[in-house]
Amino acid sequence: MNWNPKNKKRLVMATAGVLVAALGVGIWAGVRGGAEPVGVYPFSTVGMTEFWGDSKESYGPVTTDKIQTVFLSDTQIVTEVLVSQGDTVKKGDLLMTFDTTLSELELERKRLEVEKLKLELTDAQNYLAEINGMKPMELPDIDDNPGDSTEEMGTELTQNYLISDNPDYDGSTPETALICWLKDTTAIDDTLLEAIRLQAKTIREENQPTEPTTEPTTEPTTVPTTETTVPTTTPTTVPTEPPTTAPTEPPTTAPTEPPTTAPTEPPATVPTEPPATEPTTPPTTVPAAEDDITNTDKDSSKDGQEISKKRSNASATPEEPDPTDNPTEGSEPVVVTDYYVVFKVTQGNMSLGQKTVWQGVYVTGNNAMRFFDATYLPDYTLMDEEGDAGMDIPDFDFGSGFTAEQIAQMRSEQQKKIKDLEFQIKMADADYKIKQTEFNDGNVYSEIDGEVISVLTEEEARDTKSPLIKVSGGGGFYVQGTVNELEKDNLRVGQEVTISDWETGATYTGTVQSIGDFPSAESNWNGMENPNSSYYPFTAFVDGSADLQAGRYVSMTYTTGSGESGIYLENPFLRTEKGQSYVFVRGKNDKLEKRYVTVGKSLWGSYTEIRSGLSETDYIAFPYGKNVKEGAPTVEGDRNDLYNY
Repeated sequence: MNWNPKNKKRLVMATAGVLVAALGVGIWAGVRGGAEPVGVYPFSTVGMTEFWGDSKESYGPVTTDKIQTVFLSDTQIVTEVLVSQGDTVKKGDLLMTFDTTLSELELERKRLEVEKLKLELTDAQNYLAEINGMKPMELPDIDDNPGDSTEEMGTELTQNYLISDNPDYDGSTPETALICWLKDTTAIDDTLLEAIRLQAKTIREENQPTEPTTEPTTEPTTVPTTETTVPTTTPTTVPTEPPTTAPTEPPTTAPTEPPTTAPTEPPATVPTEPPATEPTTPPTTVPAAEDDITNTDKDSSKDGQEISKKRSNASATPEEPDPTDNPTEGSEPVVVTDYYVVFKVTQGNMSLGQKTVWQGVYVTGNNAMRFFDATYLPDYTLMDEEGDAGMDIPDFDFGSGFTAEQIAQMRSEQQKKIKDLEFQIKMADADYKIKQTEFNDGNVYSEIDGEVISVLTEEEARDTKSPLIKVSGGGGFYVQGTVNELEKDNLRVGQEVTISDWETGATYTGTVQSIGDFPSAESNWNGMENPNSSYYPFTAFVDGSADLQAGRYVSMTYTTGSGESGIYLENPFLRTEKGQSYVFVRGKNDKLEKRYVTVGKSLWGSYTEIRSGLSETDYIAFPYGKNVKEGAPTVEGDRNDLYNY
């Protein structure tokens, strides 16, 4: 069988239809019942004997040779057609006149569209240059450190975690995130998250303004004195003494007058007891607990566990609540419900070891967590007060921050974007030039010496998207395309190509006229191949029967590779068992036979080359169904039956 390459796409679609139909509803042979024979199909309907290569696509502008087509745009209105079919015309003869609704503003918009695309192309090219200049990020290896001794690697984390206590970093923003250095075996749990929250709370309280601290200092001294007079005068003088004596005689008469009213109970105890016990107990107990925890925090800032343990013990005392939850009087209470923290794990748990984890985490109420990008944040725990490295830190060059693979992907995507923009510019510029011609003159002149071979009405031309007037001098159309350098040797002069007009939807057959020997500056890249490859120009010719328009861009589809003879079977008719491929074919006495075959390359995901075990004279069964087994009776089936299931 001589396979026609034009039917390739139709056959591929048919193959998909067979597979979906047969497997989507069920195994077709099984639904017919065990009594019916299995259908078999001639190889000519389920395979092919010649392979013409893979399809490739290019695009390019249309030029004319001794032919002219006059198309109408949406903004043209015909006023008069001056020629008829069969007329002979000379170059420069007036063919028709028209009015245009195209405004100067619309034309300017089209020009600005082209300019905008060109600016986008320039920006894309500049960004590609930046990508090309990027240095890949190299993750430092522990061997790159100044030495491998414990001393040169910095201090070792011996406890489970260590939370930073730098007052400039309270966890309120990603830039001021706390740093929690974890041992490589430490798990992040609610206990750890609570310790970090308390650390954030402590730092935020310490960062509060200090102005209100004057009030608490005066209050403790005055409160005890007022408290001592109120209890002594309240039980004795309030019932007996009138209100007038209270405001007038407190400073001087308080020591002398009360003895007459209550000589025995208050006077002896009032002067001695309040100064000794009452001022000392309330004011000193609470601050003492607060100072104790604060000092403990500061002294053990390098031991996160100890901080957390002492703070949790203080807050667990029922008589005295956690001082961090009750700041001193006069200051606003600090409530911490969310914070930012960076978790750090280092190799060997050493402060200068290579970071194996550097992950930013945002923690909200109920310890809900989500990640944030902390790659740009410095490790301030390794800095001294001046912001310089406090230890002998290796000077690692992290490059652009992207790996070589990421840069390569970015480069490829940007190159594709540039090629797409170049294509859009060509299309937009071609459309602008056609509209510019329309706007400049309301007359259409003959461009060649020839014969008017067709004239349509305005309505017919618009409905069929055909030229209103067509003049021919015996020529045709040329389309310039490009072929990838890897496929150039497989494209031949005289080979057929398929031309598709995006504007009208029509397709035509052309032939390759010439192939260039030098790469083209115009790649006419189609977005499917490597944009870095070189492209060589080729020209295809389409005869005068086509209705193409000069200046428009069209696509060309062609196959690369010479014809290869062989046996190629549709994939749904091939099965594999334990690594061996087989088919069911009609054998002796028209009984079904299971036959093992040797397979080769796959074509388009739809065909498989059969190197041995099958011939083009065989009848093949669809290899699924409970009746499909060796020795089953067979009957010649109609391929169209497969589409009914």
